[in-house]
Amino acid sequence: MSTGFGGALRRWLLRLLIASGVVVVAWVAAAVLGDTKVPSASSDEHVAIRLNADHTGHLAWQDRVTVTARQARIDRVSITDGKGFALSGAIDRTGTVWRSSGELVPDTAYRVRADLVDVFGRGHVRTAKLTSTPPKAKVAATITPGDNNTVGVGMPIVVRLDHSVDGIARSDLLQRLEVTTNPPTAGAWRWMTAREIHYRPQVYWAPHTTVTAAVDLTGLDLGGGNWGTGSHVVHFTIGDAHVSVADAASHTMVVSSNGQPVRTLPISAGRQAYPSRNGIHLALSKDPVVTMDSATVGIPRNSPDGYYEKVQWDVRISYAGAFVHAAPWSVPDQGQRNVSHGCINLSTADAQWFYDFTLRGDIIDIHSAGAPPDLADPGTEDWNLSWDAWQA
Repeated sequence: MSTGFGGALRRWLLRLLIASGVVVVAWVAAAVLGDTKVPSASSDEHVAIRLNADHTGHLAWQDRVTVTARQARIDRVSITDGKGFALSGAIDRTGTVWRSSGELVPDTAYRVRADLVDVFGRGHVRTAKLTSTPPKAKVAATITPGDNNTVGVGMPIVVRLDHSVDGIARSDLLQRLEVTTNPPTAGAWRWMTAREIHYRPQVYWAPHTTVTAAVDLTGLDLGGGNWGTGSHVVHFTIGDAHVSVADAASHTMVVSSNGQPVRTLPISAGRQAYPSRNGIHLALSKDPVVTMDSATVGIPRNSPDGYYEKVQWDVRISYAGAFVHAAPWSVPDQGQRNVSHGCINLSTADAQWFYDFTLRGDIIDIHSAGAPPDLADPGTEDWNLSWDAWQA
């Protein structure tokens, strides 16, 4: 009976060892590796990744991302933003740490995916979310003219930034600007200031050209902790070709539309002490009434040449104070002599007609006046440069 009992005991122990073989293998593997923290073959709960972000998942945008694997080696890491842009990086020689090779885009959410391999050769996928901190400043842009506007043949496209941009970042920003036209039109961008860029065609726009202008500064590194943000698109149309030539010597202004003269108006330009400026001017804006104050152009109101008066039918051609406007007080001089403070004077009837006729961006070209064009004034800065100089 003892023999039978011993045989039964041995068979029971054998069945127990066989049934618990997985435990034995796992225990032996841990012992061989010398690390009892290695996951068992029946669990992968210890395989994980750790990011060098704070507890909320935020990381300074200028820092490199570090992904560290626990209880596994790294096979591949993918860090992408919402647009599918992938951050590049490399795995270190230990196989357990991945570091990015470039900066994050500020204020951007990223998805992290790590493909891992544990000590048993099994694959694991771990994911995490990461958000970069905001930049020092966000640079946004606006475009003029506005969407669905109809403008004159001299109208430039103006992109204005809310922060200055200098250095190599200017070239990078120009790559984010796009102009498409129908019919195709040769044109170029020019930096006017650190915050303003203009686009003009080589010659005046052809009448009825349709134009689409777009800017996308999203994720653009502009240096100094400044990053671009936002995109904007406008569609506008060029109207009839309105070109007016004001001759201060003959005291006339010939107004044409699409190459054909429409009217010849008697004018009075700036007198010798306050000459009008020669050159190609743009119609910048229109107002039915403007209060003109000589003090704003350096002439005291109470001086012999001072004035403070409401003036009708005003087409602004300079931010230095030059307009084409109604001047009933100078009608006897219009067509005869120059008596203004630099503006182009018209009769009230002629000024109202010209006001109604004019589109923003129309050309007013002044000849035979006593002063050169001001290349820093929005009314004259775009068209008084040669095409070669514009592109320089």
